[in-house]
Amino acid sequence: MMNSEKNRVLLIYPASDSEETGYLPLSLMYIAQPLLENNIEVEIIDHRYENDLFSILARQMDSGLICIGMNCITGPHIEQVQRICEFVKERSSIPIVLGGPHPTLLPEQTLQSGLVDYVVMHKGEAPFLRLVKALKMDEPVGHLKQIGWRENGRIYVNRDPVPEIQVRIIPYHLILKYGKPNVIPIITSYGCPYHCSFCVERVLHPKYTHIPMDVVLSMIGQAMELKPALINFIDDNFLLDRKRVIELLSMCQKNDLNFYSLCTGRVDEVLRMDDESLRFMRNRGLTRIFFGIESGSPRILNMIRKRLTVEMVLDLNRRLRNERIIPHYSFMAGFPTETKEDIEKTIHLIHRLKKENPESVIWKINKYVPYPGTELFDLAVQQGFNPPKRFE
Repeated sequence: MMNSEKNRVLLIYPASDSEETGYLPLSLMYIAQPLLENNIEVEIIDHRYENDLFSILARQMDSGLICIGMNCITGPHIEQVQRICEFVKERSSIPIVLGGPHPTLLPEQTLQSGLVDYVVMHKGEAPFLRLVKALKMDEPVGHLKQIGWRENGRIYVNRDPVPEIQVRIIPYHLILKYGKPNVIPIITSYGCPYHCSFCVERVLHPKYTHIPMDVVLSMIGQAMELKPALINFIDDNFLLDRKRVIELLSMCQKNDLNFYSLCTGRVDEVLRMDDESLRFMRNRGLTRIFFGIESGSPRILNMIRKRLTVEMVLDLNRRLRNERIIPHYSFMAGFPTETKEDIEKTIHLIHRLKKENPESVIWKINKYVPYPGTELFDLAVQQGFNPPKRFE
């Protein structure tokens, strides 16, 4: 029988030392919308903006919660997620649901901790909605797919996929309490066909898929109502399908959607683009492109299968300078077998990129994280990396 007193879901985006504010908790907004469409109340708490999260949580314990859901990325979020779970478990029996990369990669380990009651794997819109409905009705969850759970001391994981829900509305009103966003992320596709040996996206999104064009245009229109300074196309590889990009930007122009944007791309793909395409994109507001370069060492670039050379990066840097498109570059350090000399080559490349194109933006050097299921994870283990055996 349905428990009519339970009709709220609390979603928490955990803070981490390595993540800055300014990026919307888009994953939580995506899973929130199907709940709202099914008349379930949702609140999003972004821990990055909250100085006293635990006082807020304490006030939420008796407010008819069906469950508490959190996103969890391997590495950055683990410590804060543990603290939040422990706080909730000490004070209530509210079910805790974890989604995101970590429970997708390691569902059994996540559940073994006893801190988490359920995990949702891969894209969570459909499985999370079904789980919330079951919890609201106090129904068993054994028939649900794409989730894991604990029951009577045992762990169960059902990896069978469920049909996806195509989210068409982003509930921006859930995060406006933190102020209007200056940069709004938009997703137009999932997955990447390339095989970089360190990248977890091939595990999380094994198939490259487009979001329907009408949905993308609708989401851009919704975003533009908030008058952001920048639209950030955060696909794994936005420029992979050049014809589709041209079509999208042309449709935006036709629908009077005018904006400046940043997108993701690969060095080799942009070098293959003709001048006319690049200039069309720039004239339609696409003035910034983000590239994951990762290393300035030819040996490391070859090992991680980036399919680029230092010379290609320098050629790209000069070309984008001439085309007045601002490149954003990110790098990593800490790869298996990486030496001091390799890191020095990365630093040298960073200095040269900035010298030859002062407008270029260099993101901080990220620390390599060995993700289970990736090719480089096995090499990291061979080189002495000891993967954590437990979630907590």
